[in-house]
Amino acid sequence: MGEIIRADWFDLDEATREDTLRWLHQSYFPSAQATPGVCWVGHYEIVPLPDKPYIEGAPRRVETTDPSLPTGWQNVVLTAAVSPEVFFGKDNELDALAAANESRLSALLNHRSAVYLEEQVINAPEQRASPYGMGPPPAMQLGNYNTNTPEDDVELARWYRAERFARVSVTPGMIRGRKLLSIAGWAKHGVLWEFTDLPEGDHSFEHRFVAADRNEDWGGRHVLEYVTHAYGSPHAGRRIWPEAR
Repeated sequence: MGEIIRADWFDLDEATREDTLRWLHQSYFPSAQATPGVCWVGHYEIVPLPDKPYIEGAPRRVETTDPSLPTGWQNVVLTAAVSPEVFFGKDNELDALAAANESRLSALLNHRSAVYLEEQVINAPEQRASPYGMGPPPAMQLGNYNTNTPEDDVELARWYRAERFARVSVTPGMIRGRKLLSIAGWAKHGVLWEFTDLPEGDHSFEHRFVAADRNEDWGGRHVLEYVTHAYGSPHAGRRIWPEAR
Protein backbone atom coordinates (compact mmCIF):
# COMPACT_ATOMS: atom_id res chain seq x y z
CA MET A 1 0.00 0.00 0.00
CA GLY A 2 1.27 3.49 -0.86
CA GLU A 3 0.63 6.71 1.00
CA ILE A 4 -2.90 7.54 2.11
CA ILE A 5 -3.66 11.19 1.26
CA ARG A 6 -6.10 13.34 3.18
CA ALA A 7 -7.07 16.64 1.56
CA ASP A 8 -8.66 19.53 3.45
CA TRP A 9 -10.13 22.50 1.59
CA PHE A 10 -11.05 25.73 3.37
CA ASP A 11 -11.19 29.53 3.19
CA LEU A 12 -10.02 32.07 5.77
CA ASP A 13 -11.54 35.36 6.87
CA GLU A 14 -9.23 38.16 5.74
CA ALA A 15 -9.51 39.91 9.11
CA THR A 16 -8.11 36.96 11.04
CA ARG A 17 -6.12 35.27 8.26
CA GLU A 18 -2.61 36.13 9.47
CA ASP A 19 -3.32 35.09 13.05
CA THR A 20 -4.86 31.79 11.93
CA LEU A 21 -1.97 31.05 9.57
CA ARG A 22 0.55 31.75 12.32
CA TRP A 23 -1.19 29.28 14.64
CA LEU A 24 -1.57 26.63 11.93
CA HIS A 25 2.05 26.88 10.82
CA GLN A 26 3.68 27.23 14.21
CA SER A 27 1.50 24.92 16.29
CA TYR A 28 -1.20 22.82 14.64
CA PHE A 29 0.53 21.50 11.53
CA PRO A 30 3.78 20.63 13.37
CA SER A 31 1.70 18.71 15.91
CA ALA A 32 -0.17 16.90 13.16
CA GLN A 33 3.07 16.05 11.38
CA ALA A 34 4.54 14.63 14.62
CA THR A 35 1.59 12.25 15.01
CA PRO A 36 2.57 8.56 14.67
CA GLY A 37 1.77 7.29 11.21
CA VAL A 38 1.77 10.72 9.54
CA CYS A 39 4.42 10.95 6.81
CA TRP A 40 4.14 14.63 5.95
CA VAL A 41 1.85 17.67 5.85
CA GLY A 42 1.79 20.42 3.22
CA HIS A 43 -0.27 23.63 3.11
CA TYR A 44 -0.97 25.23 -0.28
CA GLU A 45 -2.37 28.60 -1.27
CA ILE A 46 -4.58 28.06 -4.30
CA VAL A 47 -4.61 30.20 -7.43
CA PRO A 48 -8.18 30.94 -8.62
CA LEU A 49 -9.23 29.58 -12.00
CA PRO A 50 -10.50 32.11 -14.55
CA ASP A 51 -14.05 31.65 -15.78
CA LYS A 52 -13.10 30.16 -19.13
CA PRO A 53 -11.77 26.86 -20.51
CA TYR A 54 -8.24 26.44 -19.22
CA ILE A 55 -7.14 25.16 -22.63
CA GLU A 56 -8.38 26.87 -25.80
CA GLY A 57 -10.87 24.69 -27.62
CA ALA A 58 -11.54 22.40 -24.66
CA PRO A 59 -15.01 22.01 -23.15
CA ARG A 60 -15.80 24.12 -20.11
CA ARG A 61 -15.49 22.48 -16.73
CA VAL A 62 -18.75 21.46 -15.07
CA GLU A 63 -18.87 22.23 -11.35
CA THR A 64 -21.26 20.69 -8.88
CA THR A 65 -24.21 22.70 -7.66
CA ASP A 66 -24.81 20.39 -4.69
CA PRO A 67 -25.86 22.78 -1.88
CA SER A 68 -24.72 20.31 0.80
CA LEU A 69 -21.08 20.44 -0.34
CA PRO A 70 -18.95 23.11 1.38
CA THR A 71 -17.44 25.54 -1.11
CA GLY A 72 -13.96 26.07 0.36
CA TRP A 73 -11.06 26.14 -2.10
CA GLN A 74 -8.62 28.98 -1.25
CA ASN A 75 -6.42 26.71 0.88
CA VAL A 76 -5.59 23.03 0.54
CA VAL A 77 -3.80 21.00 3.19
CA LEU A 78 -2.46 17.58 2.22
CA THR A 79 -1.66 15.04 4.93
CA ALA A 80 0.05 11.80 3.92
CA ALA A 81 -0.10 8.75 6.18
CA VAL A 82 1.01 5.13 6.16
CA SER A 83 -2.45 3.64 6.67
CA PRO A 84 -6.15 4.56 6.75
CA GLU A 85 -6.04 3.77 10.49
CA VAL A 86 -4.16 7.04 11.03
CA PHE A 87 -7.34 8.86 10.00
CA PHE A 88 -10.08 6.39 10.91
CA GLY A 89 -8.72 4.15 13.64
CA LYS A 90 -10.43 4.06 17.03
CA ASP A 91 -9.11 6.79 19.36
CA ASN A 92 -6.64 7.97 16.72
CA GLU A 93 -4.39 10.90 17.64
CA LEU A 94 -5.39 13.15 14.74
CA ASP A 95 -9.01 13.12 15.89
CA ALA A 96 -7.87 13.89 19.43
CA LEU A 97 -5.72 16.78 18.17
CA ALA A 98 -8.64 18.23 16.22
CA ALA A 99 -11.00 17.87 19.19
CA ALA A 100 -8.53 19.64 21.48
CA ASN A 101 -8.34 22.55 19.02
CA GLU A 102 -11.98 22.68 17.94
CA SER A 103 -12.43 26.39 18.71
CA ARG A 104 -9.35 27.46 16.73
CA LEU A 105 -10.23 25.18 13.83
CA SER A 106 -13.61 26.92 13.51
CA ALA A 107 -11.67 29.65 11.66
CA LEU A 108 -11.38 27.25 8.71
CA LEU A 109 -14.43 28.41 6.75
CA ASN A 110 -16.39 26.32 4.23
CA HIS A 111 -14.25 23.35 5.23
CA ARG A 112 -14.51 19.92 3.64
CA SER A 113 -12.18 16.96 3.45
CA ALA A 114 -11.56 13.69 1.66
CA VAL A 115 -9.25 10.72 2.16
CA TYR A 116 -7.77 8.98 -0.86
CA LEU A 117 -6.03 5.74 -1.75
CA GLU A 118 -3.49 5.72 -4.56
CA GLU A 119 -4.76 3.97 -7.68
CA GLN A 120 -1.50 4.56 -9.53
CA VAL A 121 1.72 6.57 -9.12
CA ILE A 122 3.67 7.72 -12.18
CA ASN A 123 7.16 9.16 -11.83
CA ALA A 124 8.05 12.21 -13.93
CA PRO A 125 11.29 13.95 -15.01
CA GLU A 126 11.87 15.82 -11.73
CA GLN A 127 11.28 12.90 -9.32
CA ARG A 128 14.78 13.43 -7.91
CA ALA A 129 13.66 16.84 -6.60
CA SER A 130 11.32 15.16 -4.13
CA PRO A 131 11.66 11.37 -3.89
CA TYR A 132 8.50 9.48 -2.99
CA GLY A 133 7.74 9.70 0.72
CA MET A 134 10.11 12.60 1.40
CA GLY A 135 7.48 15.31 1.82
CA PRO A 136 5.05 17.63 0.06
CA PRO A 137 6.01 19.04 -3.35
CA PRO A 138 6.69 22.80 -3.78
CA ALA A 139 3.67 23.12 -6.10
CA MET A 140 0.76 20.89 -6.94
CA GLN A 141 -2.61 20.55 -8.63
CA LEU A 142 -5.40 18.58 -6.96
CA GLY A 143 -8.38 17.63 -9.07
CA ASN A 144 -11.44 16.16 -7.37
CA TYR A 145 -14.47 15.10 -9.33
CA ASN A 146 -17.11 12.48 -10.09
CA THR A 147 -18.09 10.85 -13.36
CA ASN A 148 -21.69 11.04 -14.50
CA THR A 149 -22.29 7.29 -14.95
CA PRO A 150 -20.59 3.98 -14.07
CA GLU A 151 -19.83 3.53 -17.77
CA ASP A 152 -17.92 6.82 -17.68
CA ASP A 153 -15.64 5.32 -15.01
CA VAL A 154 -14.51 2.74 -17.56
CA GLU A 155 -13.72 5.37 -20.19
CA LEU A 156 -11.93 7.51 -17.61
CA ALA A 157 -9.71 4.61 -16.53
CA ARG A 158 -8.84 3.87 -20.15
CA TRP A 159 -8.14 7.53 -20.95
CA TYR A 160 -5.69 7.90 -18.09
CA ARG A 161 -3.75 4.88 -19.28
CA ALA A 162 -3.91 5.73 -22.97
CA GLU A 163 -3.09 9.43 -22.70
CA ARG A 164 -2.55 11.21 -19.40
CA PHE A 165 -0.16 8.79 -17.66
CA ALA A 166 2.06 8.74 -20.75
CA ARG A 167 2.26 12.54 -20.74
CA VAL A 168 2.91 12.73 -17.00
CA SER A 169 6.07 10.69 -17.45
CA VAL A 170 7.62 13.34 -19.75
CA THR A 171 6.05 16.62 -18.55
CA PRO A 172 8.73 19.25 -17.79
CA GLY A 173 8.93 20.37 -14.18
CA MET A 174 6.78 17.50 -12.94
CA ILE A 175 7.84 15.31 -10.01
CA ARG A 176 5.13 12.65 -10.12
CA GLY A 177 1.44 12.10 -10.67
CA ARG A 178 -0.94 10.23 -8.42
CA LYS A 179 -4.34 8.98 -9.55
CA LEU A 180 -6.49 8.71 -6.43
CA LEU A 181 -9.71 7.01 -5.35
CA SER A 182 -11.57 8.12 -2.25
CA ILE A 183 -12.27 6.24 0.92
CA ALA A 184 -14.32 9.17 2.20
CA GLY A 185 -15.42 12.48 0.73
CA TRP A 186 -17.69 13.88 -1.97
CA ALA A 187 -15.49 13.05 -4.95
CA LYS A 188 -14.83 9.44 -5.94
CA HIS A 189 -11.89 10.44 -8.14
CA GLY A 190 -8.84 12.57 -7.48
CA VAL A 191 -5.54 13.42 -9.11
CA LEU A 192 -2.50 14.91 -7.42
CA TRP A 193 0.00 16.39 -9.88
CA GLU A 194 3.27 17.29 -8.13
CA PHE A 195 5.55 19.99 -9.59
CA THR A 196 8.72 21.85 -8.71
CA ASP A 197 7.06 25.26 -9.22
CA LEU A 198 3.95 27.16 -10.30
CA PRO A 199 5.10 30.31 -12.13
CA GLU A 200 3.34 33.63 -11.58
CA GLY A 201 0.45 33.98 -14.02
CA ASP A 202 -0.23 30.24 -14.25
CA HIS A 203 -3.45 28.88 -12.75
CA SER A 204 -3.14 25.23 -13.82
CA PHE A 205 -0.67 22.81 -15.35
CA GLU A 206 -2.88 21.73 -18.23
CA HIS A 207 -0.83 23.63 -20.82
CA ARG A 208 2.22 21.56 -19.82
CA PHE A 209 0.32 18.33 -20.42
CA VAL A 210 -0.80 19.59 -23.84
CA ALA A 211 2.82 20.40 -24.72
CA ALA A 212 3.86 16.88 -23.63
CA ASP A 213 1.79 15.29 -26.43
CA ARG A 214 3.21 11.87 -27.39
CA ASN A 215 0.90 11.28 -30.37
CA GLU A 216 -1.40 9.12 -28.27
CA ASP A 217 -4.32 9.75 -30.66
CA TRP A 218 -7.01 9.11 -28.04
CA GLY A 219 -10.23 8.29 -29.87
CA GLY A 220 -12.71 8.71 -27.02
CA ARG A 221 -14.50 11.69 -25.56
CA HIS A 222 -12.84 14.62 -23.84
CA VAL A 223 -12.81 13.97 -20.09
CA LEU A 224 -14.59 17.24 -19.35
CA GLU A 225 -17.63 15.99 -21.25
CA TYR A 226 -18.52 13.49 -18.53
CA VAL A 227 -17.07 14.61 -15.19
CA THR A 228 -18.37 17.01 -12.55
CA HIS A 229 -15.80 18.87 -10.47
CA ALA A 230 -15.97 20.16 -6.92
CA TYR A 231 -16.06 23.95 -6.49
CA GLY A 232 -13.02 25.54 -8.11
CA SER A 233 -11.45 22.18 -9.01
CA PRO A 234 -8.80 21.48 -10.13
CA HIS A 235 -6.94 23.42 -7.42
CA ALA A 236 -3.40 24.46 -8.30
CA GLY A 237 -1.22 26.17 -5.72
CA ARG A 238 2.15 26.85 -4.16
CA ARG A 239 3.27 25.41 -0.84
CA ILE A 240 3.33 27.94 1.99
CA TRP A 241 4.09 25.44 4.80
CA PRO A 242 6.63 24.06 5.24
CA GLU A 243 8.14 27.11 3.58
CA ALA A 244 9.44 26.16 0.14
CA ARG A 245 13.19 26.61 -0.27
